[in-house]
Amino acid sequence: MPVLKVTANFEVEEAKTVELMKELAASIASVMEKPVEYYMTGWEKQTIVLGLTTDPAVFVAFHSMSKINPELNKQYSALICSFFEEKLNVSKARIFINFVGVKGANWGYHDGTFAFLD
Repeated sequence: MPVLKVTANFEVEEAKTVELMKELAASIASVMEKPVEYYMTGWEKQTIVLGLTTDPAVFVAFHSMSKINPELNKQYSALICSFFEEKLNVSKARIFINFVGVKGANWGYHDGTFAFLD
């Protein structure tokens, strides 16, 4: 279950964030080749100061139990940066992404874990 938590330092209307998060999940799902129904996305507005300015900036925490590796991370980074540049006019130089590979045993769900995937 990939999770993408987006933190930005600017407001976006809630209806638009819902559509953006759906679209982002679908875009990543096509690269990961996993059904979009497994994705969780979220949007949060928070103060971000980058390079001593509060110009629009985005931080994405990208967690997954599989398909996190240097080659794929480059593809995800290009997709995510282009997505926010095109959709919200955020400079690619102000978008940071943290890729985290999580073992199934460390991911809780439905009264248990995904340890069987390890």
